[in-house]
Amino acid sequence: TVKDAGNASNGGLATTSPAYLIPSPNAAFDPTAVLAAGTEGYGVTATTTAGGSGGTLAIYSRYNHDSGGNTVGGLKITDFGFASSTSAISNRQLTITHKAAISGTTQAGAYTDTLTYSCTGN
Repeated sequence: TVKDAGNASNGGLATTSPAYLIPSPNAAFDPTAVLAAGTEGYGVTATTTAGGSGGTLAIYSRYNHDSGGNTVGGLKITDFGFASSTSAISNRQLTITHKAAISGTTQAGAYTDTLTYSCTGN
């Protein structure tokens, strides 16, 4: 799973001075969005590596957009599924890419975010 700190109310990149949020993935908080210059947005994509053994990791559709484009999956302030496997795996890896876009009116500030990734074995 992945959990985003955001501004404690919504997922995104936040600054406290001034209090402002670049929403994830966009102002409508849709599950996915295509980031574009001039429009605020923030999210992540993922892909798997060929390493490891056993079953494969299936990336949830929200984050399975790492094809070099600008589609990202939105982040939530609660635990949300990221990837899973129905078989035993060993040393499988996810490569996660973080992407953000701003507009000409985005507040200047030091934006931060804390993402917590959790892995549960069965």
